[in-house]
Amino acid sequence: MKCLKTLILIRSVSLLFFISSFLFFYLIAQAVTVGPVKLEISADPGDVITGELFLMNEETKGTKSFTPDFEIFIEEGGSKKFLAEESDLATWFEIDYPITLNSLESKNIPFTLRVPEDASPGGHFVVIWWSIVSPDTGEVSIITRAGILVYLTISGDIKEQGQILEFTTQNKKKFFGSSPINFAINFENTGNVHLKPKGEIQIKNIFGRTKAVIDVNTKDISILPQSKKTLNEEWNFSGFVFGPYKANLKLVYGETQQEVQKSFWLVIISWKKLLLIILILGLIFFGIPKGIKKYNQWIVDKYKSK
Repeated sequence: MKCLKTLILIRSVSLLFFISSFLFFYLIAQAVTVGPVKLEISADPGDVITGELFLMNEETKGTKSFTPDFEIFIEEGGSKKFLAEESDLATWFEIDYPITLNSLESKNIPFTLRVPEDASPGGHFVVIWWSIVSPDTGEVSIITRAGILVYLTISGDIKEQGQILEFTTQNKKKFFGSSPINFAINFENTGNVHLKPKGEIQIKNIFGRTKAVIDVNTKDISILPQSKKTLNEEWNFSGFVFGPYKANLKLVYGETQQEVQKSFWLVIISWKKLLLIILILGLIFFGIPKGIKKYNQWIVDKYKSK
C-alpha cells in the first residue's frame, strides 16, 4: 500500500512538472516579437547605414524593458550554431536601449550601422538577441529572448563560389510506386559571402518531353561561407506517370548568377497501373483473338446446322 501511494505521488509530481514546464516555455515564447527575422545589408567600407527594427511586448500584463545583445552564428551540418564570442558587428551597431514597452505595445527601433574603413570584405554574420531586463535587479534575462539574423556583405575581394555536392532523392531510392518524390540537393558554399542558390528541377521522360518543373529554394534559404546545406523539394504527380524519367537540376547563385547543374535517372512504376496494363495487353493479344475465333466457329456451326 505504501509503495502504491509513493508511485501515485511520483506520477502526480511528474505530471505537474510537465504541465508547469509546458506553460513556462509557452509563456516565454510569447513574451516578445521582433522583426525583421532576417536583415540583409550590402555596404562599402566607411558607409553609414540607418534603418529600423521592430519590437513588440507580447505579454498581456505589465511593462517590460528590452535590451539587445550580439552573438556570432555559423552553420554546422546545415543548422545554425550560435557562439558566445565577441562580434565586430556589435561595435558597429548603434542602438539606444533599454526599450520600454507597455503590454502589447510595439515600436520601431532606429539603428545606425557604421562600417569601419578597414572592414574586411566578404560576409559578416551576427544575431541580435532582444532580452527582457529584470525590473528588480536590472539584470538581463537571457531566457526570454528573440533574435534578428544580420547578414552583412562588405564590398571588396568578394568570392562567390559554390557547388552541388549531391543531387538525389532523400532516401537515395531510384524506383518509385507512388507520389510524392522528395529530392535532396546538397549545396556547398566555398566562397566568402552567403549564397541563396535558386533554380528548378525539370522532370523529362525518355522522349525528352518535360513532365514537370519544380522551383528550388522558394523560401530564400541562405548558405553561409564555408558551409553546406541540404535543400529539400517535393514532386507531387498525378495522372499517368510511368517509366524512366530524368531529373535535371539547374541552380544559379550570387550577383554574377553563376550556374551549376546536375541530373540523374529515376523510374516510376505503379504496380496497380502495371497490372492494369498487363490485363489490357493480355486481353488484346489473347482474349480478343480467342473471342473472334470462337465467334467465327459459332457462325460456321450455325451455317452447317441450316
